Amino acid sequence: MKRYLKIRAATEEDVRVISESIEEWQRWSVPREQSIKKAVKNKELLVSELEGQVKGFIHYVPHEDIIDGGSNFFITCFYVSPERRAEGVGSALLDAVMRNAVDRGVLGVETSTANPDARRLYERHGFRQFKGDWTMGEVFLELDLKKYIKENKEVPRRGKGNPARVS
Repeated sequence: MKRYLKIRAATEEDVRVISESIEEWQRWSVPREQSIKKAVKNKELLVSELEGQVKGFIHYVPHEDIIDGGSNFFITCFYVSPERRAEGVGSALLDAVMRNAVDRGVLGVETSTANPDARRLYERHGFRQFKGDWTMGEVFLELDLKKYIKENKEVPRRGKGNPARVS
C-alpha cells in the first residue's frame, strides 16, 4: 500500500519534534526552540509529514545578495529521518523550496554541506559547487534558478500537498 507524503509549512506543534531531531542528528543540545518558533513565524521552515508524523524538514532564509545583485535563499538546515532517506522525502522538500524561490522571484538558492549524500542530492537538483574544497570538508553549492528552468523547461513539480509516494 502506498502512503502519501505531505510537504507543508511548519507550525508551533512541530517545534518539539524538530528540536529533538536536530539534537539527535547533531548530538548537540542547546536551547533552540525560540529560533525554531521564529522560523515558523517567518514561514522559513517546511516539514515533510507521513501519516501525521514529521519525517524531515528544511529551513531556508531569504537574503539580499550584493554579489548576485538580488535576493537568494540560503538553506541552513536540511534533515530527513534515517528510515526515510532515499525515498524521495529530501527531493520533495528541496523541490518545495525551489518552487517557493521561483514564486518569490529570487535569483538562486545557496547552501553548504560536508555530507557526500547531501551533496549528491543537491547536484541531482541542479546545484553546482561554487566555493570550497571537498578534500577539506565543506563545500558551498548554488542553484541558478533561471538556468535551471531554461535547462529543464519547467519549475520543480508541484504536488497538491502530496508530492511523493512512500512505500
